[in-house]
Amino acid sequence: MAVAQEGNVTRAAERLHIAQPSLSAAIKQLEQQLGVELLARNGRQITITPAGELLRDRGRELLEFAEIVVDAVTARDRAGAGQLRLGLSPTARYGIAPQLLAACTASAPAVMIYTTEDATGALLRDVARGQLDMAITFCAPPTAAGVEQMLVREEPAVVHLPAGHPLASRPQLMLPELAEETILVAGSRDSVGFTDRILSAFTELGIAPRTRADPYPDLGLQAVREGLGLVIYARSAFPERLAGSTFVRLDPPLSLPFQLVVREGPKSAAVEAVVSIARGLGETVST
Repeated sequence: MAVAQEGNVTRAAERLHIAQPSLSAAIKQLEQQLGVELLARNGRQITITPAGELLRDRGRELLEFAEIVVDAVTARDRAGAGQLRLGLSPTARYGIAPQLLAACTASAPAVMIYTTEDATGALLRDVARGQLDMAITFCAPPTAAGVEQMLVREEPAVVHLPAGHPLASRPQLMLPELAEETILVAGSRDSVGFTDRILSAFTELGIAPRTRADPYPDLGLQAVREGLGLVIYARSAFPERLAGSTFVRLDPPLSLPFQLVVREGPKSAAVEAVVSIARGLGETVST
């Protein structure tokens, strides 16, 4: 891999901190074991053969798998250890995310977790590309490529209204009662799963609601306060107390899912540890 990337045995040896003759001997030994020529040599110039190109392209996968196997073996009798990059939907900010992190601190203290927030679509792409180890998503499309999804929790939706709205004093609301209201939906394609979930609930009742794309990236908070519309969302996406806002439950309930997403393929012990912990948070939340 190093020689293929550097295009030069001497530079590759320096990068690997080994002597150049030792690296050349190791490459020749590998070629003898495989029975193929990996590098075509013409003096000091090196050309990668088709067989070498294949090994280069698949080599990173092989090295990653080797690291995972070593990690799993060494962590067999203890909780997974390591550093993980965890992506979070902003919807998880006040509820499931801090609960998961607290549970990991208690049950997997050897796992260091670094978090970042982004929309669900972006999180799915980053996990599939290996830029994130896992992510907590909200209303993720079920057919996202390159990832495995685990349902962690379903939360009943609430209607977020300004405190002075005529419907704010109701103990509960039904979707038909919102038919004449403007319903705020996601302004980004990276949150299309949430939008589809809300609109399909109306469609199933034969209702075509008036919608508006949320112009702000703040879960509908500012748009609701400005009277641009109402938001049907997860209550845990907001602080427990929010001045100027009222949250009314839906009847019958409409569930909104939070998922834990990991990359397809072998998992490190640290990832497996967090997945196991996330399963313990999987109860349905009631309002």
